[in-house]
Amino acid sequence: MAIADDELDRMESVIVAAMSDPDIGERVPDWTTADDLSRIGIQALIDADPLGRTLASRGNIRITGDGVNGSSAQVNEVARVMTGFQRLATAVGAAHAGDKALGKKPNADVKRRTDLLLTAAPAPGSIILTLTPALPPREEVGTPGMLDEFETDVQMLDTAVGAAIDVFTAGNDLGPAPEQSAFVHQLGNMGPRTASAVRDLAKTLERAAFDIDIDWKQPSRATRRVSVTARAARHMAYVVEHANLDEQPVAIVGEYLTVSAVSSWLIQQDDGDTMTVKLGRVDPRHTRGLAVGDRVRIEAIMKIETTPGGNTKTTYTAQSVEKLGPFT
Repeated sequence: MAIADDELDRMESVIVAAMSDPDIGERVPDWTTADDLSRIGIQALIDADPLGRTLASRGNIRITGDGVNGSSAQVNEVARVMTGFQRLATAVGAAHAGDKALGKKPNADVKRRTDLLLTAAPAPGSIILTLTPALPPREEVGTPGMLDEFETDVQMLDTAVGAAIDVFTAGNDLGPAPEQSAFVHQLGNMGPRTASAVRDLAKTLERAAFDIDIDWKQPSRATRRVSVTARAARHMAYVVEHANLDEQPVAIVGEYLTVSAVSSWLIQQDDGDTMTVKLGRVDPRHTRGLAVGDRVRIEAIMKIETTPGGNTKTTYTAQSVEKLGPFT
């Protein structure tokens, strides 16, 4: 049946008016592929619940590269990829909550909201790790209408994994001046904990010769995805360390226990803990006259690394030292 010209004109005017609405972006979900559009449509039918979001986000890490033989890879290396990705997701979540520092654990609420569940499956020439939030959406985002000013259907992992994907995307495009890149800028804003997590995961990929494809599917949103090769990961890790993004200045106050001007010092802090401090660029004039038992203040650089064996190593490198008066 043909449609009259005046009816076509009316339909056109309605569509144009709708697309001109400044709030159109809030009502029309993002999509970039036909698969996104199909998935979003189906999920909209499933999740049409006035009492809140019920569908969980879902992501995949597909591991390929020289370190994968058929659909097999070393258990330790795959485990380190997952441990590194979990650490990165939690670090980014904590950074978005304002907690960026090294040397302390993210608070329990951030950890609860960024814990991931894993399902692993083989695929031809690869291993696929499927990730979902451990916390169901409704337990995190709550019921719509209770606190309108804080209402959201976005879980912390949606934000954290999306930001991590953005960082890796920027890391794939470092260019000839990495220190001025979006990668360095983004990690600088996220703090040294996130930067060290990116560095450790990148080193794991390089060491294991893994290429990975990461995607994250949040209901009613376009799929976020990025690919990272072992070679690109090596460059990212180098840039993080070269730009000192994974370091944090700290002050160490305590009793000087070791007489050494060439290697490291042993310092007993005021709280009773004893730590080793490596000598960095300390002016020799400031170390003359130091004796065992002196109370000192050391400005140092703190760095935390995950070793190839999976252990966490914390180092402190002195930058300056000041002799203090006795305890009062």
